[in-house]
Amino acid sequence: MKDIFYLINSPLFLDKTIDEDSLPPLGQGYIATSLKNTGIDVFLIDCVKEKITALEIINKINSDHPKYVGINIFTQNYEIVKSIIESITVQCMLFIGGQATKFLYQDIVKWRTYNECFVIIGEGEYIIPSICTKTCQQKPILSENNIAVYTVDKNSVYYPKDISDIKLDRTFFKDELMKNHYGELEASIITSRGCVFDCAFCGGARSLNAEVEPRMMEQQSIENEICDLVALYPKLRSVRVLDDLFLRSKDSIKIAIEVFEKYPRITWRGMAHVLSIKHAVDYLDDLKKSGCRELFIGIESGSPEIRKKINKQGSCEDVLFVAEKILKAGIDLKGYFILGFPGEGESDFRLTLTLALAIKDIADKTNATFRTSVFQFRPYHGTKLYNELIENGIEINECKPNDDITSMIGRGSFNFSSGNYSLENNEVLNRYIDATQRLKKI
Repeated sequence: MKDIFYLINSPLFLDKTIDEDSLPPLGQGYIATSLKNTGIDVFLIDCVKEKITALEIINKINSDHPKYVGINIFTQNYEIVKSIIESITVQCMLFIGGQATKFLYQDIVKWRTYNECFVIIGEGEYIIPSICTKTCQQKPILSENNIAVYTVDKNSVYYPKDISDIKLDRTFFKDELMKNHYGELEASIITSRGCVFDCAFCGGARSLNAEVEPRMMEQQSIENEICDLVALYPKLRSVRVLDDLFLRSKDSIKIAIEVFEKYPRITWRGMAHVLSIKHAVDYLDDLKKSGCRELFIGIESGSPEIRKKINKQGSCEDVLFVAEKILKAGIDLKGYFILGFPGEGESDFRLTLTLALAIKDIADKTNATFRTSVFQFRPYHGTKLYNELIENGIEINECKPNDDITSMIGRGSFNFSSGNYSLENNEVLNRYIDATQRLKKI
């Protein structure tokens, strides 16, 4: 048994891989860095990027005999991660983390493994090294057989109150620089944790995470990280901010401007909210001057009824107003849409397509571009919509690749389906997904 830690970005499928536009697992990178600083030899294995199947990672673990194995889990790959954990035949210490653990741990403790296993609910940078070194000062909230569950919230001694102090060793990422759709070499950063909104379909919803607080890095720490990136990668031309919500307020917009205007050779992209931009449209010209090339906004639906059902803040009129302001400022816009919510019908699909086409019409009259990323609704464990489906006796299917969507032009990433919960059949649903992705009339 080698005294090493295999930290695994879990595969999405048991015995196959598909071409995915993957992003570096920065969250695991922080954990790997913390483990390394503790003196543990860490290998971060990105199964998605490296196209490693579940069967292959099982064989690697059983062959290499690492002392520690850590893996993340998602709604869409629950059974895959379960099969990995239960197929490990060598002695090692197991760790399971990820946002979904909060809603899955009572099932996970029933898994069959003879190895000692630790389920971490919350952020793992500090508690995982303490467990490895047997210095953990916290008791588990549940212990069954040889599986213990720990919660890291704002009452935990291992809760990162100030995320500015958390370091990231980028040597854990292989070929980190990726070409964005502009053809520029781009690196990713995270400057905050948590979201202030409460969307009914999202595991990051505020109501589901009341025990942790949204936190943002200090401005100087953000500047230091970008400075390090520029020095590390002379060919770097773009930075993507992967925060759940980067531009969440006027203050965050001001900080973004002040940070990025110091790096004129770098353009940047990040997530914003309709309402945060609505109340700060006067800053858009400065955002553009700071190098902001594209903003991402979760629009989700053009149906007022569906928007209310999913608790999406801001009206369709707000979306159009903000989109116009962004595009006229010369900043490109990417809108995220979801089709197929429970109870959603063709009339709702049509309203969403109409909204997307209206934004396209605005973009066509400016020097900026509008593009979409359209997903089929997937119910995530613990969310309001997931619980409503369960309460209504509706079976939620295992996630599988949605080949119908993946084959569409412009759809090259994370296309899964765990069933169609809308009022329409797959043919109708996929037709509107396709049209909204292509921005074509039906």
